[in-house]
Amino acid sequence: SPAAALEKGELKFRLHGERLTGRFTIVRTSGRFGDADNREKWLLIHKRDEAAVAGWDAADHPTSLKSGRTNDEVKADAPARWDGHAPAAEAEIDLAGAREAPMPDFVEPMRATLATGAFSDPAWLYEVKWDGYRVEAVVRGRDIRLWTRNRQDAARYFPTLAEAGGWIEAEEAIVDGEVIAVDEKGRPDFSLLQDVTGLRGLHGQGSAGDRPRPSKEERTSIPIVYQAFDLLHLDGRSLVNVPLEERKRLLRSVLREHQLVRFGSHVVTDGEAFVEAARQQELEGVVAKLRRSPYEPGRRSKAWLKIKLRREQEVVVAGWLEGQGSHRDLGSLIVAVHDGDRLRHAGQVGSGIDTKTRRELRGRLDELARQDSPLEPVPRLKGAHWVEPRIVVRVEFAEWTTDGLLRQAAFKGFEIGKAASAVRRERPIETEKAATAAEAALDAEPAAPSRRPQTRNRVARSGGDVLEVDGLAAALEALDAIPKEGTWTVAGRELRVTNLDKVLFPPRDKEAPLTKRDLLRYHATMAAVLVPYLKGRGTTVQRFPNGVAAKGFWQKDLPGHAPPWVGRWTYHHREEGPKDYVVVDEQATLVWLAQEGAIELHPWTSRTDEPDKPTFALIDIDPGESTTFDEVLVLARLFRTALEHLGVRAAPKVTGKRGVQIWIPIERRYSFDDTREWVEGVSRAVGQTVPDLVSWEWAKRARRGRARLDFTQNAINKTLVAPYSPRPSAGAPVSVPIRWEELDDPHLAPDRWTIRTLPARLAEVGDLFAPALGPGQRLPAL
Repeated sequence: SPAAALEKGELKFRLHGERLTGRFTIVRTSGRFGDADNREKWLLIHKRDEAAVAGWDAADHPTSLKSGRTNDEVKADAPARWDGHAPAAEAEIDLAGAREAPMPDFVEPMRATLATGAFSDPAWLYEVKWDGYRVEAVVRGRDIRLWTRNRQDAARYFPTLAEAGGWIEAEEAIVDGEVIAVDEKGRPDFSLLQDVTGLRGLHGQGSAGDRPRPSKEERTSIPIVYQAFDLLHLDGRSLVNVPLEERKRLLRSVLREHQLVRFGSHVVTDGEAFVEAARQQELEGVVAKLRRSPYEPGRRSKAWLKIKLRREQEVVVAGWLEGQGSHRDLGSLIVAVHDGDRLRHAGQVGSGIDTKTRRELRGRLDELARQDSPLEPVPRLKGAHWVEPRIVVRVEFAEWTTDGLLRQAAFKGFEIGKAASAVRRERPIETEKAATAAEAALDAEPAAPSRRPQTRNRVARSGGDVLEVDGLAAALEALDAIPKEGTWTVAGRELRVTNLDKVLFPPRDKEAPLTKRDLLRYHATMAAVLVPYLKGRGTTVQRFPNGVAAKGFWQKDLPGHAPPWVGRWTYHHREEGPKDYVVVDEQATLVWLAQEGAIELHPWTSRTDEPDKPTFALIDIDPGESTTFDEVLVLARLFRTALEHLGVRAAPKVTGKRGVQIWIPIERRYSFDDTREWVEGVSRAVGQTVPDLVSWEWAKRARRGRARLDFTQNAINKTLVAPYSPRPSAGAPVSVPIRWEELDDPHLAPDRWTIRTLPARLAEVGDLFAPALGPGQRLPAL
């Protein structure tokens, strides 16, 4: 009886642990009531058995294998670090970047950038590029939801996977992976996967052949595997900020053995050898991933680089041509890709389609028939039948021709996880340049925080990273307690605040108006995100002390009543003489500006130590009176294409009014004349593409309502509104950074976010403008 043995003071037992294993005895070494300190004392003895290790000392192993924490860290409630299935030498997993958060229904997948070739680097890991369908698994107990890349229900294609439980040791989890079908040699086969989904198009190399369509029973007998390669959420904690390698180690530790699910393993350092091995195995390619990178939802990132061994492209079906003989019903597909807002012809695809798929395709095309061509410009194709561009297919091809057509393209299958509006031509980026840019961008991010005091307020930064403002929660409570005016202590500064209930922003829609108290709260809360874009720079402000419904005024000079701790910088203008600009280096200064009724914040593009050397090149799409926001987006997408072609890193944002602006971080080696000339070159190219939308006239009246691509903003003392700055309009809209992909979002609006709604967006996506604070770039020749 263990209880009797304990009462007697000696218990013998056997342990089967990672560190402690073998036969043990625990013996009471003091009296029944202990020593003078009234504590019982026991001695643990390891018998001299086959598991005993000479010289082993428990003090040499102070951390838990499960959580990676010491006793002191457990008491301090430090974040856990664990990998229960890994060898002891690899057991610790750093989860300092994890944060408590409710599990979302869906996380928009991170996407890889196409690179030119293989490379080896110890900072990177290398995975197989699986020839399958990207699928996100959202696990809630026994309920599993499967989503495609564009959040379509993938369970209808893979019901056996959706019904399979018990493959992950978690109550809640979000797993990123790829579903593949495997052939008799264990290799991924996209043709078989088409059979599984019932969307078969044969994987032919020229002619397709005509094997019979498998029955439902045969389809369910085809082996499929879910290659799980990333873990985004686990039991109440978001992991998107945890470094990739740590996420993968944690994923491996919680995956259980299952015939349908495998851990997507990888190699480290030896990328070139891994690519060669993939080539010999006739695999699709390899994905190189930066080991310390966060997960970037919805973003095509250079931290993931795909190296393809076969040329493939997703294309939109825009029409079809009749064939001859048995293929008269459908000879070839007319395919296209998006270029800006236009759908451009990309050639024809006829080979690789079996007879049954050809017949079924024709039925779907007839349902989507239209009279006119969706392509711009319209290609000269005799006898073309046009359709609504909704079907997306994968093709293999030999090369792109100089006029942008696919050569020797063969149908590979249907794409279930991509919207037609998102299909664009993939252009590879030079590998070394892309890898260097990814590492530099990550180096520019704030270090992932470890343990944070509970007295701090958290504000999302890039990729969900978090910056904090000391004592913010208490300061906001104190602000709410002040009636109409009083002294407010914030960030260690005492500030006289007045007219707190004065309405600064009239309501928009049915919302309540916003007061000075609301603006003070917004500035205090956003300081962690906003101050880095103002720090070290002179800032011009537009003040509306009586609210935005009254006339405001621009202010460069600090007023005489400014507190002595407010940062300032004197610049001697040739025409205006010396001006004392405010320099927003701390939270309290930002809050003081709100007290002054400063709504718009316009920082210089150069820093105070070198005012004639800009750190940004600015692209300003300034809409005319007749310019619609759809036309603004046309211009923004063209800039996106141009900058991507040039390999330039840039950060777009909506202005909060009607336009879109793009900031390009540059090395401090250029003059304002240099940046103005470069931006003018890019802008002229964009303007020549859509001349009906653009005017180069300075005066608005002379523009006849058209937009101006204002490259002249690249000049000393010329400024654009800061990211996250409010704008003087009803509802308090904000100038908000966006992802490039959001230019294609039908719900995007230039004033979509306000000081009320922006904090929720930041919590979701982080500070998307943070790359603008990264290393400067050299501007490539145009």
